Amino acid sequence: MTNERKYQKGFTLIELLVVIAIIAILIALLLPAVQSAREAARRSTCKNNLKQIGLALHNYHETHGVFPPGSIVTLTNGGSGNTVRWRDWMEAGSMSPVSYHGTSWMLQILPFVDQANVYNKWNFNTNVMGNRAVAETDIPIFYCPTRRSKVRKVDQKLQLDETPGSTTITNPFQKGGNDYGGCKGSGNGFGDGFSGTGHESLGVGASSEWMGTFSGGHLGIFYPNSDTQIRDVKDGTTNTLMTGEMQRLRGNDASLSLDGWAAGGVANIFDTDTAGSSSENGSGNNRGINGGQYEAPGSDHVGGAHFGMADGSVRFISENIDNTTFNRIGTADGNKVAGEF
Repeated sequence: MTNERKYQKGFTLIELLVVIAIIAILIALLLPAVQSAREAARRSTCKNNLKQIGLALHNYHETHGVFPPGSIVTLTNGGSGNTVRWRDWMEAGSMSPVSYHGTSWMLQILPFVDQANVYNKWNFNTNVMGNRAVAETDIPIFYCPTRRSKVRKVDQKLQLDETPGSTTITNPFQKGGNDYGGCKGSGNGFGDGFSGTGHESLGVGASSEWMGTFSGGHLGIFYPNSDTQIRDVKDGTTNTLMTGEMQRLRGNDASLSLDGWAAGGVANIFDTDTAGSSSENGSGNNRGINGGQYEAPGSDHVGGAHFGMADGSVRFISENIDNTTFNRIGTADGNKVAGEF
């Protein structure tokens, strides 16, 4: 007589449910770690982008003796003497006269970020709209991977759900966006609500709300037709913002941010006009980093944004930074050093 052993095959329903539950718990624990690692890598790339842009700006300065102008613009809206409203965005989109430019500082540094082929295609005898095909070139170093990872695939191109560029508010580009900008200063940099102009850039003026020399001055490194040199950064290159991440807001009101590297103005310029105290310059319209107001910088990172300092270093600055400190670090020659931040 032989002994027969009976073997149980497979799992019971309870055992299967337990295994599934364990796997689900492990996945739930693992996913946040994976997402965190991916975001850390994206933040590192974003920081490196600003580092490379800062290096390009210093190489431009080494070649030309100045930093590039914030925008090249001739079209103004009234004003007299030293109170000028520059229409750089409108000039970028106009086709008459053909001598208009409206171009940004980002166009000027293309040869220094390995984009000389794009720069060489640009026709400097006309404006941004006249160079639309070139202006709609995606420049990878001008994109933050955290923001641009939230995209859809269109015609084999990765794009935001919203169109990333425009030479007028009603004539959007399909490509050629940007996530970085230059700092204009600590005064009120833009006028609101001018349909078709993309927010006028306020020029140098006597008002404490404008970019000017009132109470010691509050100009930054980039403004219309600027020619800033390193020696003009009297507050110290380690204490002065040169570049930073830009907010990309949504909506159809006057606070809409614009997007594009080619056209000068609000798409690639920000200010630090928080008026942190009664002694500070500015109107206080700027609501700070990630504050939801188009003049201010910001990012899709949690808690703050990356900024390039005038010495070429890059820092991540908290969105909870003191208003007075934020106001002061935007100024190149305001004789107001912020100290540690």
